[in-house]
Formats: sequence, C-alpha cells, structure tokens
Amino acid sequence: MTRYEKIAAKAVAADLAGRTEPVQLFGVSCVADRAARDAGKKRDLYNSLYSYPDLLPPGWRTQWLTAQGGSGDRLLFAVPPDWQPGTSLSRSLLLGGGSLVHG
Repeated sequence: MTRYEKIAAKAVAADLAGRTEPVQLFGVSCVADRAARDAGKKRDLYNSLYSYPDLLPPGWRTQWLTAQGGSGDRLLFAVPPDWQPGTSLSRSLLLGGGSLVHG
C-alpha cells in the first residue's frame, strides 16, 4: 500500500467508524481522494471506483443495492459487517427513501 493509500484508508476508517448503515461507495471514494489530496497527491487516488473497496475497514464489504419503493436504481454501497438487506434507514440514502435490498 502506498503512503497515500494508507492515509486514505485511515480517513475512510475514521469516517465509517460507528456507522451501522450502508454508505454509497462514491462517498467513500470522495473521503479517500480528499485525504490523499490534503497529503499532497495531485490526482484522484484511483482511476476506477472499483479500486476503492481495498480501503474499507475490516468486515466492511461492497454490495449492489436498490431502494425498495424508491427509484429502483442499483448503486454500489460499502456495507457494514452486521447490516442486513431490507433494514429501514434512519436517514434517507437514496431519493425516495425506503429500505435497501439486494440489487
């Protein structure tokens, strides 16, 4: 892992600490890129969103999820270890609200 990746992974872990609901992977990538840029990196950390799961804390995984009763769009999320699909969300992550289910 490069110096920038280590800095980004630490920032991602701090941002996700204590969260019990899925977070859009794009949001995770923004946290990671901001941390790397603050440390002096000139460009985004990775060229592809699919590389950012390498920065997730232990136990976190990625999963395609759909908002039940919402727009029906599938988005890639970082999912905490104990979260189960269909769980209602305390704050809306997608337009239309509802719960997230396997995409």
